[in-house]
Amino acid sequence: PNPRTPNPNTPKHTHNVATLWGIPRYLGIPRFLGHLELVDEMRGIAAGHFQLSIRTRFARFNFACRARTAPRVSTMAEKFVGIDLSVCNTVVSCSSKDEPSAVVVAVNDVSNRSTPAAVGFDGKMRLVGESAETRISQLPKQVVNALPAILGSTEAARANYARFGCLWNFTEEGRIGPMSFGVRDDLTLHPSSVLAPLLQTLVSYAAGDAVMGLKPGDEGSVQNFELAISTPDGCSDAELSALRGAIDILGWKPEMTHVLPYSAALATGYAARFGQKLGADEEKRVVVFVDIGYSQTSISVAKFMPPAADAETKELAVDASSCSDETLGTHAFCASLLQHVNKQIEGKGQEVVKLASKRGARLLTALQKSVKELSMLKDTTLGLECFFSDEGDLKVELNRGQFEEVIKPNMDALVALVQRALTEAGVTAEEVHSVELVGGGMRIPRVQTLLSEIFPSPKEEGDEEAAADSTGKAVSKRLRFSLDGASAVASGAAHYAAGRRGLKAKWDLSAQTSALGDDKALAECRELEAWMAQVNSEEQMRLAKGNELESYIFQVRNMLSGPDRALLKPETTEPLVEEASRWFEDAHYDQTTTLQVYEERLAGLRSALEEHGAAYYEKKTKEHDDKEKMLDAAAAAERQRRQDAGMDVDKDDRKMAKSERMKMATKNKEEGNSVFKAGNLEDAAARYQRALQHINKFYMLDLSPDEKAEADAVTLSIQLNLANVFLKIAATVEKDQGKEKAEEVYKKVKFATEEALKIDADNVKAKFRKASAMEKLGDLDGAVKEVKSALKADPENADLVKLKEKFDKLQAAQNAKAKKIYGKMFG
Repeated sequence: PNPRTPNPNTPKHTHNVATLWGIPRYLGIPRFLGHLELVDEMRGIAAGHFQLSIRTRFARFNFACRARTAPRVSTMAEKFVGIDLSVCNTVVSCSSKDEPSAVVVAVNDVSNRSTPAAVGFDGKMRLVGESAETRISQLPKQVVNALPAILGSTEAARANYARFGCLWNFTEEGRIGPMSFGVRDDLTLHPSSVLAPLLQTLVSYAAGDAVMGLKPGDEGSVQNFELAISTPDGCSDAELSALRGAIDILGWKPEMTHVLPYSAALATGYAARFGQKLGADEEKRVVVFVDIGYSQTSISVAKFMPPAADAETKELAVDASSCSDETLGTHAFCASLLQHVNKQIEGKGQEVVKLASKRGARLLTALQKSVKELSMLKDTTLGLECFFSDEGDLKVELNRGQFEEVIKPNMDALVALVQRALTEAGVTAEEVHSVELVGGGMRIPRVQTLLSEIFPSPKEEGDEEAAADSTGKAVSKRLRFSLDGASAVASGAAHYAAGRRGLKAKWDLSAQTSALGDDKALAECRELEAWMAQVNSEEQMRLAKGNELESYIFQVRNMLSGPDRALLKPETTEPLVEEASRWFEDAHYDQTTTLQVYEERLAGLRSALEEHGAAYYEKKTKEHDDKEKMLDAAAAAERQRRQDAGMDVDKDDRKMAKSERMKMATKNKEEGNSVFKAGNLEDAAARYQRALQHINKFYMLDLSPDEKAEADAVTLSIQLNLANVFLKIAATVEKDQGKEKAEEVYKKVKFATEEALKIDADNVKAKFRKASAMEKLGDLDGAVKEVKSALKADPENADLVKLKEKFDKLQAAQNAKAKKIYGKMFG
């Protein structure tokens, strides 16, 4: 229902994002111009009994943002996808061409918002994400986890391989393997070849399964998405080359794939969502972003400034800088805590635990959980049953004081990194407006306390006492958790993909040299990828057919135990079913059982059952048909009853998780878009109303600010679409049944637009459609008022200009008529 051109008045409350334009009230970053300088520095700090080699990179860039009425949108892309490619878990966000500013998190195949950065090989199956992660304990040599960490140079990759305790095989030349897959036991892969299926799967969560069907060199394959991948600020040239290699293997267009640092993604996301709150008298706003991730920490300083009053082009000036430490993160905290636990284990005479072992991986998972618990509680118990070789249990009492003492070197490094970022940015802590915390370490009380000491609350008379953290110490009012710590980077990247260039890319992937080298190596990798994909696909179909056969056997057993058992001739059919069951138990564990064999077995069993149990199937078919007729009649009667009662939307009392409820709402909305395009207006309206019903249920749950923002963005879109549908329905009713009948529909238009304006009071589309409805309802003055208000926000909108001209003519005609009447009345 929405036009293809992007709306310059997009919702204020979207998931991590909002409008990027509207000067001066809205502060946004559609495009950055300028330069970026990187200065590498090496330093080392002592941490306990070991030395941490810390590489700190500083990036400083100046840029100007041009105020525009709409973002740059690719004419080819239907979807805009942003990926936070972190070492442990990845996150995907996306928006559509129709609504590029309505960015939402794309859940994975098990409805989780984050997906492990892991790829595994199990027999003939290639596992990606969640399915790979669950197999690490059983197949440690076959599951490649922490994949983004080994994309750099061979030396850096091997260092990270040891740092993260990886167990899969890794060659001296920096290749992954040998692995066992399909008929091969010597499969050795370039990191780009392993990264390619991970990227493909992540993008498919946002752009649909059609992504999996894109074939390199196939003219019929059309890339319908634009992608932005966000990586740590210290991303090396070797890592970029590995990314380019993965994109080439997949056959995606490098010019439609962007790579940007975390700091740029966060700045873009912040400007999109909160930039509009820059006060009219606010000369400069300095915001510090503290991103404490799993493998790294980055500190960004951004200065947002309104354009000069006498500037010819109203440009927003932004100055930003960032410092990053690629060894400081929650993994480093857990590694320090592991040393503490090992001391206690050694003191009890037990063997210490190495990180690069099955026990080490199990303990690391428990330590991550303990760190989360110590962020909320003063003490916790780390317990693992049957942990040691003698089947003994591991039990260690931990408290927050111990944890803070253990990570003191890490906290010192964090403070130094913050101070360095401020110094390099040329600002003092007093000049900082707010500090946005994101990443897995944002909730650690010690982190909040240290940042509160650096950035204390501003002292103003009449201020209420600052809130306290879980230690009882006051948390500075300047510390903010406004951005969703898990998805802020991905959402900022999605905005970048949609054309809001928070930073003119220093990294141009289309000009980047591939890590694969020459065309011959690329052709070999593509051939290998095609083979792995085919083997996996065939195995998936084989297993699915086996599951179908097993399900059918259970179904027939239930039929044979039912009241119509005699009709199946059990003396004949039961032996057939039991024989099939015994065969399946053996075949299920036999990798040589082919898809064709399963198909033949299933078809043969069905044919035999239908032959011997013909009377049973005839009876069940008749019962089914009779029941369908009864249900159709009841449904028709219920529809008529609800229509007579003015109840257009079916009631839904199902209990769903928040992610599932939002997924259903989005699905109904997309269905409404599809049927609208097909011209089925009544059905489109019903789908949109059903989507609103899911959203209303979603609002009733306990929502975080970001979840509410996501719901607001989807609600705004639905209400605008619903208003458009009702406008078209009303026009048809007015033509066929008269103006009086159409008024009820125009009232629905007005209601939908008013609901939309509650979310975005300046939305041009809502005002346009509301004005159109109000004119039809006889309120011409109110309609004119809405049009004038919309024109203030978008004076160049041709549709608004045309509508105003129409209203001006109607008003002139009304005034002339009134003048004529009054002239007759008073002679």
